[in-house]
Amino acid sequence: MTTNDKGQIVIPKEMRKALGINPDIALNLTLRGNGIYIYPIEEVITKLESESSYLSLLEKTKGSWEQEDWQGTRKIRRKIEEAASAKRKNLW
Repeated sequence: MTTNDKGQIVIPKEMRKALGINPDIALNLTLRGNGIYIYPIEEVITKLESESSYLSLLEKTKGSWEQEDWQGTRKIRRKIEEAASAKRKNLW
């Protein structure tokens, strides 16, 4: 097998059929040693789809924290941190 001027190759029909490769299937090429490993990709998740699914997950779980008293949480945390700091100072 040889490449054309653009470096393109043709995957023989028998191999495409055996792997289920058609014009709609994306392929991944990976360098392995001195060769190239080519295999079909089952599913491609685009950045937009990934962000959309993340936003969807956040939308579903927002109720868990929606009613949280963040000001109160900050005050409590500050008191705990100040007490821990004072304790460390006393140990010195």
